[in-house]
Order: sequence, then C-alpha cells, then structure tokens
Amino acid sequence: MPETIKADNRKMQAEKRRREILDAALKIFAEQGYQGATISQISETAGTSLGLLYHYFPNKKALMEAVIAENSFLPMLKNIQTVLTKLCLEFYRLLENKKKLVSVFLREGTSNPTVRQVWFGMLAQGALSFKIFLDQYVERGVLKAHSTDISARSLMSATVMLYLTNEAFGEGFAKPAEFITQMVANQLSGIEIRQKE
Repeated sequence: MPETIKADNRKMQAEKRRREILDAALKIFAEQGYQGATISQISETAGTSLGLLYHYFPNKKALMEAVIAENSFLPMLKNIQTVLTKLCLEFYRLLENKKKLVSVFLREGTSNPTVRQVWFGMLAQGALSFKIFLDQYVERGVLKAHSTDISARSLMSATVMLYLTNEAFGEGFAKPAEFITQMVANQLSGIEIRQKE
C-alpha cells in the first residue's frame, strides 16, 4: 500500500477516534456536569485508554472547550445569516428586474383592489418562504422561539423599503448588499443589551 494512502487512513482513523472522544465527553458532561465528569469516565465511555485521550486533549478544560466548539450553534447561525442575506438580496434584485411591474403595483395598488390583492399575495408568499425557513431553525433549537411571521415580514418589508428608497433617491441612501447584510445580522442577534443574570 502506498505511503500516501497509509497516511490518509491514519488521519481518518485519528479523526474518527477524536470524534468518538468528543461524543463521549458530551454525553458525560451532559449527565454529570463539568465538575462531576472525570477523564476516566470519558475515556471508558469512548472505549479508549487514558493515554490516547490525553494525546488528543491535554486536560478536561481543553476537552470541554473542544466539545463546545464542535457542537456549537454558531456555524449553523452563520449559515442562517448567509442564507437570509442571499434571499433578501435576491428579492431586492427581483424588484429591480421587475421595475415596471413594481410601478404598476405602486400606481394602481391604492385604487385597484385586484392589483392590491395580487401585490399582497406575492409579498405573503415571499414572507411565508422566509417564515418556513426560520421555523425550521426554531424547531432545531438554533433560534429562540419567536414570531417568525413578524421576522419574515420585517425582512421583506425592509427590503421593499430599501428598494423604494433607492429608486427614489439613488443608492446614496444605502448600498443594498451592505444594508441587507447588516439588517439580517441585526435581526438574528438582536440589538438589546442583555443583562447578566
């Protein structure tokens, strides 16, 4: 067997073993708490020797930090932020590409019930897509429980207002990519300073 294949196999085995140790540590920390958990318990649960465990993690603190880093919601939250930002930007670009249709909606929407109904129906469908996306992450425990309908409509409404403002005054008000990126970040993280309990 060539050396590169052997090295790749060893690397895969090492990563598998590391993952097993982290899974065992998560289980023990969840059951016993950090203070109650011992390296011996974690080693036994992982089915490995103490020496091998210490090869991967020098102490319990390093192991706990790795467990948190590997199982954190932050990567998923970043993914949500990226997807929502792309969705809002795509919606903004759609409004730009359908400029004449938007003009019809704006001109006729106040006096023509059919046009108003179609416009609101389109916005409701878009907001429903955002809501369904947000609901999935609330169910997974990545986002806190909240009115995802309001969050969805807020994102849609802010994007429409950005488009209308830029149409009326030019992009001097806000560059779409910068504005939408920050708007989504604010929506996800909130802007309230939380008091330590």
